[in-house]
Amino acid sequence: MRKLIIFAVIAALAACSPQTENKDLAKLHAKRDSLQKVQLDIEKQLNHIEAEIVEADTSVNPNDLKLIKQIAAQKNRIVGIESAIKKLENQMTAREEKNLIPVAVKEMQPEVFDHFIITYGEVEAKNYANISPEMNGRIDKIYVTEGQRVNEGQLLVSLNTDAIDKQIKGTKSSLELATTTFEKQNNLWEQGIGSEIEYLTSKNTKEGLEAQLEALEAQKKMSQIRAPFTGIVDKIFPKEGEIASPGFPVIEFVNLSKLTITADVSEAFIGKIKKGQVVEMSFSSLPDVNIKTPIVRVSKVITSVSRTFEIEMEIDNKSETIKPNMVSTIKIKDFTSDDAFVVPSLAIRKDITGDYVYTAVKKDREYIVGKKYVTTELSYEENTMIANGLVNGDQVIVKGFHLVSAGVPVNVVK
Repeated sequence: MRKLIIFAVIAALAACSPQTENKDLAKLHAKRDSLQKVQLDIEKQLNHIEAEIVEADTSVNPNDLKLIKQIAAQKNRIVGIESAIKKLENQMTAREEKNLIPVAVKEMQPEVFDHFIITYGEVEAKNYANISPEMNGRIDKIYVTEGQRVNEGQLLVSLNTDAIDKQIKGTKSSLELATTTFEKQNNLWEQGIGSEIEYLTSKNTKEGLEAQLEALEAQKKMSQIRAPFTGIVDKIFPKEGEIASPGFPVIEFVNLSKLTITADVSEAFIGKIKKGQVVEMSFSSLPDVNIKTPIVRVSKVITSVSRTFEIEMEIDNKSETIKPNMVSTIKIKDFTSDDAFVVPSLAIRKDITGDYVYTAVKKDREYIVGKKYVTTELSYEENTMIANGLVNGDQVIVKGFHLVSAGVPVNVVK
């Protein structure tokens, strides 16, 4: 009856205490010692209570009472000896556990595993131009400054057009005379006066001068450099008074709101990458920027030298945080699993038979190292997916695996 009471009290104390599964070893030892002390104290109290009960019972023979008190005293001595023995046993257990190799384990449970193809892309502005004039000439006026934002069609630079202006002025004067001559000749021709050749000559002269004037005005227009799209004047190369020529940039002009990123991918992945597939992009110089965007173009040609093909993405850059010529890290997901067994790649060992992992197998009150051969699949960063060889609940050793071998006892720590 007394033992049942003791066990009930201990069970009640244990139920009221916190769960020990997630406690470290030192806390577990302290809890065990505390419960053992409670158990011994209860035994002592029960011995005293039994003695008091007998002493209070008038029906008990005085001689028997003396013997009962002696028995209770001896029981208390035994309890004290048991307490000392338990302390020594606990010290021995703690020393044994301290000498065991400490290891950390990961319990195998199905989890998500994603595999990515990693490549690197170069950023380009979708609207970018090095602008040069359509004709030779001396720069007469630069209307903008570096860093200035301008609208499409806005005048940026004009060349000297003195010679063209003089030609236009002379042509206009000749055109006025030719127009007057033609109008008079036309009136005479309508009245049946004059020859047809005179009429046609005056008409041809007028039309020729009109075409000449139109060409001169077009030539003058070519002397003006205007913004091909809305953007920013990033750099102005020459100065006013210098000569500008076709093919030699005068202004570097860019719009940062739309960017394109091109990247080369190994031909080994040609079947895994498709137009419209979403990729993740990050930038080493902009750690807070992470963008998801679809692939807009997949090249159909493999480069013979690098054995790669090109992919292209487009991104909005309204904040203008990302700059042309930056390098982007591109992650392309080519595999995903929702119920994979995943272990750190370093925990996978190899011998003549194949790949294996060490496990911690609980036997009685200790953990013994087990060895399980596994079949690996994809690896990404520091983790590897296991195809075969492990089951739910396996405790794979993920720290300390290089210090153990199969069959040795270990100390599993959190």
